[in-house]
Amino acid sequence: MKPQQPHRTRLLAWLAIILAAGFLTTAVVNYLVSRDKIRESILAQELPLTGDNIYSELQKDLLRPVFISSLMARDTFLRDWVIAGEQDSDALVRYLNEIRTQYGTIASFFVSEQTRTYYYYQGHLKQVHEDDGRDRWYFRVRKMAQPYETNVDPDMANRDTMTVFINHRVLDYRNNFIGVTGVGLTLEKVSHLINSYQQRFKRRIFFVSSQGEVMLRGTRSHMENHTNIHTMPGLSTIADRILAAGKTQVQLQYQYRDSTTHVNSRFIPELGWYLLVEQDERESLSPLRQMAIFNATISVIVTLLVLGLTWYAIRYYQRRLEQMASIDKLTGLFNRQALDALLTQTLKDVKRDFPLSCWISIISRA
Repeated sequence: MKPQQPHRTRLLAWLAIILAAGFLTTAVVNYLVSRDKIRESILAQELPLTGDNIYSELQKDLLRPVFISSLMARDTFLRDWVIAGEQDSDALVRYLNEIRTQYGTIASFFVSEQTRTYYYYQGHLKQVHEDDGRDRWYFRVRKMAQPYETNVDPDMANRDTMTVFINHRVLDYRNNFIGVTGVGLTLEKVSHLINSYQQRFKRRIFFVSSQGEVMLRGTRSHMENHTNIHTMPGLSTIADRILAAGKTQVQLQYQYRDSTTHVNSRFIPELGWYLLVEQDERESLSPLRQMAIFNATISVIVTLLVLGLTWYAIRYYQRRLEQMASIDKLTGLFNRQALDALLTQTLKDVKRDFPLSCWISIISRA
């Protein structure tokens, strides 16, 4: 008796479809659930925690000059020296040089409102004038309501090196404006700090002003050719929401190059800038994708093993059933059912091999 090959093939095909569908559904559901959990973790825990850690680091590193300039603006020596008529400029130069040396800043300065003289740690630099574009910062700070500002400008006393200045208003004991003092850090040093943050926290970090201008970033920052977040591909779609949040910490996301990037934004009041911490989702999902590929490979192997074992079992038990149906268990000979099937097949073969005329000739001779 011949096996029913079409039925066996159909059974194996359905079994393969069921196994593949089951494994595929399980893998897809696990991937989607895990992806959503990772996204939730990034937005709710990882990025805010990174922002908090960076803020703590800033208070030790980048915000330290803010406190230094604040101490300088309230220093009784500086205020008394101005009120006394700025008699001994060497005393002020020694004071500024001591500030620079003790706190490790690249610059320390004082601009007098009375004489418009720009003093720095090596002496008298220049006189500031309203019509000089390089002196606009002083007259801007002079009119400010806030006690200080953070500004990035070339340092004339240091070969025009781009420097982060902390410009702090100085008031006398009657709260009258008498000048501006502060310190500076080179952008190279600040960029080194940001690079260390990025390597440590595995995130992209940069600072932007209230107008969206990128003020500080690492040497290998994301989209380094753009100077404003309104022009950055992807980030431009949420730039207004970042700036509109004010002092509220927000978690946002945008699409760029077929990937989702998560952003945590918080306002740093000491600097007057926004701290943006970005994380590309692909980096976090990479282990998950590798695991999905591994699971898919295991699923294919298991499916092939199951199909192979099923095919072997079907063939084995089909032969056993055929043997049980055609062989007499006691004598080991074909039983009547097998003989009937054999005789029927033999007659079919004889009819096919001998035409009707041959049978008539044989019968007539008999």
